[in-house]
Amino acid sequence: MIILFNPKATRPKNRRFPLSVLALAAMLEGREDYVIVDGNVDPDPAATILSLIKQAPVELLAVTVMPGPQMVSAIEPCKQIRLRYPKIPIVWGGYFPSVYTEATLNAPYVDFAVRGQGEDTLLELLEVVRAQRTPDSVRGLSFKDGNGAHHHNPERLMKSPDAFPQYPYDRLPTEKYIRPSFFGKRTAVHQASLGCPFRCSFCAIGPAFGSRQKMESPARTEAAACRPCHALGWRPRRWWQRSVQALAREPPARWLAWLPRRVRWLAVGRPRERWLAQARAARQWALAPRPAHRRPLPAVSRRTVRTGNASSIYGSLPGL
Repeated sequence: MIILFNPKATRPKNRRFPLSVLALAAMLEGREDYVIVDGNVDPDPAATILSLIKQAPVELLAVTVMPGPQMVSAIEPCKQIRLRYPKIPIVWGGYFPSVYTEATLNAPYVDFAVRGQGEDTLLELLEVVRAQRTPDSVRGLSFKDGNGAHHHNPERLMKSPDAFPQYPYDRLPTEKYIRPSFFGKRTAVHQASLGCPFRCSFCAIGPAFGSRQKMESPARTEAAACRPCHALGWRPRRWWQRSVQALAREPPARWLAWLPRRVRWLAVGRPRERWLAQARAARQWALAPRPAHRRPLPAVSRRTVRTGNASSIYGSLPGL
């Protein structure tokens, strides 16, 4: 059995689907026995993991780790598992090991670090754990040898989300992730892109993915949005679009064509970008950041909202 562990990163009222471990679960679905442990839902994930280990042999503990509170939450459970079951290999993936690989491997309770995109790396790492290949043959993997020396394999090329299966949302108690936000009473999240072309100094995306961005196709976005809605009884009301660069390459008409007319579409971008006018033509909402020079926004639509005004109503908008 493989345990996919998402350490606690936020308060229960702010929890969202653990997309990073769902991406890994999609690769394991139908081929491996696995369990997802989410610290944002489970009040004692360490005890849950220890209980799972007693129930069945565990081949690998895979932990997703972001800098900040989630890193703190990851340490103690990993220490406990290493102390009680030292032979179970532990791998960290996510932004923290991608950016701070040496610090990750310095931890005595971490055996492997996955840098960047981890879906294919996880499958190849399982072959390493099963002695079917050597660790130095896995791209995107860093590891410690028997003497404790650190080794960093070549980078793995990024793939589009289209190259991977859809997330198995039904492996989670979905109702616990449908939370209220400033967009409505029942909201969820879906990530339609990976990476970012910008290198903002405060963000880990640039160092982790090197100013590269891969978008999924509108068809996959439709499948991702509609399949869970039908299978799990969700009723979408709004679609929140943050990937402005995607809209520059993919006309909003392609993204909006599949949305039912009852679903409002929202996006964030700069006032002069073309998609604002296209959003107006589609009669959907758009959020436009206030220009630095504080000149009035162009007359795009009455449904265009300045984030300065929106912030006063909804609180700080993500990513702005």
